[in-house]
This record gives sequence, structure tokens and C-alpha cells, in this order.
Amino acid sequence: MNQRIEYVLASEFGPSSETVDVMKFSQEANAISHSVQSSPGPEVDQASIAAECSVADIQNSLMDVWQNPMLSAYLYRSSDVAIASLHGSTSKLAKTRKRSAASSESQNELQEVRELQSKLDAIPLSSWKLQPDAVLFTRPPRNADYNTLTAVKTSDTDMDAPSAGIDSHVLITFTTHFKVQWRSSVLSKCSQHVMMASQTLGDLFEVMPCVSNELPEEVLEDGKVVSYKETNGMHGSSGCVIVVNDVAYGDGLNEEDYADKLIQHLKITKSTTTIKKSRTSMHDTPLSSLALQVNKPYWLLHQGNCEHYIVIDQIRLKHSKDPATGYPLTLYQAPASLDFCQACTKIPAVWSVVGDVRLEASPCLLCDSCWRSMGDPTDESEEVLVLPLPKYKLW
Repeated sequence: MNQRIEYVLASEFGPSSETVDVMKFSQEANAISHSVQSSPGPEVDQASIAAECSVADIQNSLMDVWQNPMLSAYLYRSSDVAIASLHGSTSKLAKTRKRSAASSESQNELQEVRELQSKLDAIPLSSWKLQPDAVLFTRPPRNADYNTLTAVKTSDTDMDAPSAGIDSHVLITFTTHFKVQWRSSVLSKCSQHVMMASQTLGDLFEVMPCVSNELPEEVLEDGKVVSYKETNGMHGSSGCVIVVNDVAYGDGLNEEDYADKLIQHLKITKSTTTIKKSRTSMHDTPLSSLALQVNKPYWLLHQGNCEHYIVIDQIRLKHSKDPATGYPLTLYQAPASLDFCQACTKIPAVWSVVGDVRLEASPCLLCDSCWRSMGDPTDESEEVLVLPLPKYKLW
């Protein structure tokens, strides 16, 4: 796939759904569920239905293959060879194909592998094997394809508990996106969250991760920056505005918040966009009071010029297997892109050194070992600032 087309497709959303009034959806869905539960249905044999719909035989056959190291390794290698053959034009891929083909030939000598391959060849589905046209829809994995979370992450226990109203039985799944540094027109997935409809836009803003919120706090003396405080985790933003259906919801922290500044900016630039400020702040606006669209991006601005796009993936009723507490839940969080040390180029940097003439750049990113080996600056008159970079942890 052409790289430019690939980036464009990754930054496109939609088609968007019709507008969903969250409160109306909650009331109608609750009424339907009550009517279904109250209406007596025909007596059926639950055991016979379970037996008819069971896929235990398919599951057992699949598990027998995957639990066999020889067969599972053969399937992995066969898939790699098929994908490499689709993209096979470079010498590196050609060498990979030769090595994989050689290993596959040795595996084919085994009776188990030959039997498995014969079963796969007997599958009548024409779409089972990768066709040459599949090269248009395959790509190597990106950073956003990996999830740093090994389990669903719940929110802090001190977060305000939502009301136990009818809207608390509706769950809304959000995905947040941010603009990449090297091209402002390209978006990348950042995180995914599940919220109750009784929670607010402010709760969504507080739970979404962003590297802009991890910037260290400046230490000022006589109006001049002399050092920085090391951050122990994410802290709240100094301001924010979310635009939903041409309505700007500010944080309400000041008399003139980000929503007012956005409207002033649109007037100064004589923009044709018609956006009005909401009467309530984002922390006083429950999701149940909004009319939302699935697959439509909503714009968010905070920390001066840090932009995000929030996309609703689904609006549904809470299931009995869904967690009872801990909302908003975090289902996905993209790995942070770490900069490597500019001295050794092998270890992620932990310090940003500003104003040191011994270094080739200012600021210069260094790992802890390289910075300690350099020692303190020899010229005491130099004003050198050492800024700790944010620390990330895997959940």
C-alpha cells in the first residue's frame, strides 16, 4: 500500500451514525428490556439449545493444534512466508523467504505437519488463503497496534461515584487520537475508555492520558526558570475545551476559560465556523444530556496547543459481565515513543540538558549513565539546566 494513502486512511473516521440522544436511548432500551423480561416466552429445552449451538468440537481441534509446539510453529512460519511473498521485492524479504522455505521443507517431512497441511488444503473457502490483492490491505505493525495494558485498568477509588440512575446502565466507549509530531495532518490512536452515561465530559478528560500533562513544573526565581520539579505521574491540565455538536464546553476554572478564548479566536480570525459556548462546564455536563454520533470525531484542546480527537466507538447497555465499579475504564493505551540517548544512541534518555557547551545540541537528551560519566560542568559561570524526562510504566 502506498505510504501516503496508508496515513490518510488511518486518519479518516466514519461514516458517522445518526444522532443518538443518550437519555432517550437509555429510557427506550430500559423499557424494552423490562417488556421482554415480563412477557412469558415458550418453554424450551435449554440443554438442547446449548448442545445445538455448541462449538466444542471446533474448539478442541483448534486447541490441539495450538498446544502442539511443532504445529503452531509451522503455522506461524507459513503465515510469515505467505505475507513475505506478497511484499517480496526487496532482498531482505527474499532472504527471509528462502530461510523460511528451507525450514518449511524440513517440517513437511513430518507426518503431523503433512496431515495438518492436507486438512488446510481441503478447506473449500476461496478466501482462506491470502490472495495477491491482499497486499493492498496488509502493512507492518505500528506503535499504535500494541497495547501497554495487560488487563483492564480501573479509575482511582477517590473519583466521584456516578449516580445510580437509569443513565448509569448505559456504557459509552471512546477512543482518543492525537496528532503526530512529524505531520499535523496524521492522527494516531492514543487510548480507549469505557464510561457510564451518568459521568461527565470532565471525567473523560481527566482519565485520558497525554504526554503534555506530564511536563515537569518550572521552578522560578525572580521570574526566571532555574530548575524543574520531577514529575511522579500525570497531573491535571491548566485548561481545556471540548467541542461537541458546535458547542464548546470549557473547564470553568476561570471566569474566562478555554471556551471563551476559542470563541474570541474564531472572531479575530473571522472564521465561518459557528460555535457557541455551553452554559455548563465540562465537569457539570453528563454524557446522558448530549446527543452523540458514533464514528464522528469531536475536537479537544488543552495545554495551549495540544489537540486531540475523541471518537465514540459504541453506545450500549451494561452487560451482567461488565465491571460494576471503577469507571471510567481504560481498555487500551498506546506505548509512549521514547527518545534514545544522543550520546550512546542505545538507551532511552532520562535527562534533557540545556545550556551545556560540551554537548552538540541544546537541549540534548542523555541517559543517566552518559550524564554521570560527563561529570559536572567545569565552568561554573555556565547556566546549565537539567530537566528530568517523564517516567513511564507498564500496567
